[in-house]
Amino acid sequence: MAKLTAGQFAVSECIFKVKVQNSYVTIADIEEIGLSIENDTKKWYSITDGGWQNALLTGKAFSGSFKGKRTLGDAGNDYIDSLRLNIGKAAEADFKIEFPNGATLEFTAIVGLNDILGEATDVVPLSGDLTGKGKPKFTPAS
Repeated sequence: MAKLTAGQFAVSECIFKVKVQNSYVTIADIEEIGLSIENDTKKWYSITDGGWQNALLTGKAFSGSFKGKRTLGDAGNDYIDSLRLNIGKAAEADFKIEFPNGATLEFTAIVGLNDILGEATDVVPLSGDLTGKGKPKFTPAS
């Protein structure tokens, strides 16, 4: 894939990976990835400010979700599925997103899978929620 230097890009041009045995591998058949950063802003009203609101951003949280299909034999897909019944540290995984311009986003998240089966004509799903642990590492394109 050529490095993108200007303009827009499709989500499908991003590469979503999970760390398996110290190497990042792609996760087959992921259809959607949604990530967000929530802000914790504390607000107060001071007499010295004439009753006008003041605020301070005091914390951030990282979370998201993904949706795809269960693909047996794919290292990334198999690894994510192996976390299904895990609790505690065993439910954590390291992820990396590679953007078309060369930038990357790396983060650790708790993986909570929430689908097992579906209708008779469905393809078995692989979807779940990601709860970030700590600050993600963003590396700008060089």
